[in-house]
Amino acid sequence: MNLTTKVLIAFTLVIGVALLTVSFMIDRSVNTAYGHYLSGFQRQRMTEYAVDAEQVYTETGSWPAVQSWLDQASAFPAQPGYRGGRAETSGQRQAGGGPLDTTRYIVVDTISGLPLAASEVEQVTVEQLAASVPIAGETNAVIVAIGNTTGGGGLAEQDLLDQIYRAIWVSALTAGTLALILGSLLVAGILRPLHKLETSVAQIAQGDLQSRVDIQGAGEISQLAENFNRMAENLQRQEELRQHLVADIAHELRTPLSVLQGNLQAILDGVFPLEQEEIRSVYDETRLLSRLVNDLHEMAQAEAGRLSLAKQTIVAGDVVAHIASSFRSLALSKNITVVADDPVSGLTVEADPDRLQQMLHNLVGNAVRHTPEGGCISLGAERAGDGRVRFWVQDNGQGIDAQVLPLVFARFYRADPSRDRGADFADNTGLGLTIVKVLAQAHGGTVGVESKVGEGSRFWIELNSQA
Repeated sequence: MNLTTKVLIAFTLVIGVALLTVSFMIDRSVNTAYGHYLSGFQRQRMTEYAVDAEQVYTETGSWPAVQSWLDQASAFPAQPGYRGGRAETSGQRQAGGGPLDTTRYIVVDTISGLPLAASEVEQVTVEQLAASVPIAGETNAVIVAIGNTTGGGGLAEQDLLDQIYRAIWVSALTAGTLALILGSLLVAGILRPLHKLETSVAQIAQGDLQSRVDIQGAGEISQLAENFNRMAENLQRQEELRQHLVADIAHELRTPLSVLQGNLQAILDGVFPLEQEEIRSVYDETRLLSRLVNDLHEMAQAEAGRLSLAKQTIVAGDVVAHIASSFRSLALSKNITVVADDPVSGLTVEADPDRLQQMLHNLVGNAVRHTPEGGCISLGAERAGDGRVRFWVQDNGQGIDAQVLPLVFARFYRADPSRDRGADFADNTGLGLTIVKVLAQAHGGTVGVESKVGEGSRFWIELNSQA
């Protein structure tokens, strides 16, 4: 059973329960009102009878005569609000004016509770006496209603009630039908976006990551559609990145593997002599493969949030001095000067010392590769906003074009592909800056770069100064 059918069934049940409840309440109200009407009408008749009965008793002095008059008077229907006189008690009242009264009225002594004239009723109840009407001028004589105490109802009254009940049920059925039709339209309008969303979900599940939901307006469903589209965009972006990553990895592994295979095959075929230089070449390729695999593993661990970090308080100046010292020998071989600025005394940062050195090592190594002979590389640390510490590395190399500046932290991106292989090629996998970014994010920090073509570049990392 689909969602539309379930909603319509639920809507129908709600309408049915509501209409039945309203019909029941109206029926009860009509019956109560009609009962009050009949009781009031009967009370009015008994009051009129009491006035006429006093006249009859004054003229005849006989309670049997009064009872006989009551029997004749109550045998004819009366009109509501009609005040008849004795001349009308002889049976000349017009029929059909009011409810047909089937009640027996008798004259009773209030002290003994016994009828004052011959009657089939031997004694009345306390409740009947309480509803009696006294005969004016006669202290102990009252008129008591026996039998149908609501005053009964004639054909006209019953027909009126039937029409009222019929109108109630016709109105209920009409209202229910209209509500069901309107509800069906509303349900269709509400569920239409969900059907679109369901279709797009199915397309995404089948691999069509370009599927999107076009839902206008505001509200929870529109927000759901917006979140779905954002999720689909993220999935598509991740899939594109995955495909690029696989292609890049295949490309990066293909070159060193091809070199290894070719050199080893040449050695086996006797083309290349088994000399130290050939072995060194093969060894360098294995170093590249090892570094590439390690870098990819670290990135995967960091991006998945599973990279273990042993944070501790580190003096920024010590780290800067250590990195500068470790690169001076390599820089000197390329006629490059490495300068470490002395940070502010007491400047500390909360970080994993090994990972922090790895990030700075990658930044300085990148600067060495892109700084020409006779150039200068400087690094240092300074206070940043929001209680952070910024480590920076600056070179005076060729700089980076503004159009490709956002790509420098992307996987396998190289600003100068022609320099992919050099004396330090085993460390140049194209993942160095990407490693810096993911490690900084794992620390809760950020990275950035500022560069001008022909003037050089300045890379920086911002980390928290406190845990």
